[in-house]
Amino acid sequence: MYKKKIILNLLITVLLFISQATPALARAWQKPMPGIEYRDLATNPLIPWAHIHVFRIDLNQYQLDLFSAKELSHKQASIDVLAHKSKALIAINGGFFDQKFRPLGLRVKQKRVYNPIKRISWWGIFYITNKQPHIISSHEYSDNIQSDVAIQSGPRLIIDGYIPHLKPGFAERSALGITKNNKVIILVTDNAMLTTTELATVMKSKPLNCQNALNLDGGSSSQLFAQVGRLQLNVHGFSNVSDAIVIKKNLH
Repeated sequence: MYKKKIILNLLITVLLFISQATPALARAWQKPMPGIEYRDLATNPLIPWAHIHVFRIDLNQYQLDLFSAKELSHKQASIDVLAHKSKALIAINGGFFDQKFRPLGLRVKQKRVYNPIKRISWWGIFYITNKQPHIISSHEYSDNIQSDVAIQSGPRLIIDGYIPHLKPGFAERSALGITKNNKVIILVTDNAMLTTTELATVMKSKPLNCQNALNLDGGSSSQLFAQVGRLQLNVHGFSNVSDAIVIKKNLH
């Protein structure tokens, strides 16, 4: 049974990459709102249930923030609930958490640290300062960095254009990426299990062209909600999460 599942996952992966490499099947970027672009990278008609949902965000027009279930007086919640309560256009699961739904690793919101950093070598930190996104290793982050928002997770998928050695294993995935022109990529798979190396390859390649990328808490936590103009998506996870990464209208 296990071997059959591996073979099925490999078949799905091959078909996904074939669909991405075939111009006739590729879909162009949609623009549901100015400054937000959307694309489904998995467009093979042989596996219509599999999707790789991607948003490309201009931080000059939108605010990336964190929203915790604690703000609702709960330990955990689903992404669609967190999205509605935070009035987010887009929400995706955040970083790791323990069995009691306490977040693991750095969390910064509105320039205030509400969860401390964990010095884990293979984790990275996504942070924003003055609308400029960055992804660095955990040991590079210091108190001198005045981040507006930050979240720690891992592993780092792409480091300045290079894909490091990553552990094997298929799972649903979610990730953050940064392009050469400093746009933020938000990605979640939906019935499309990938290894972290395959995920990194997708994010580095066209049409995403990420220079840096960070894996989020995938598997059963992978989930996304979006209501952007006429575009609506609700990718359900198999478990609730402790916090969300949200995209909201810029208040300034």
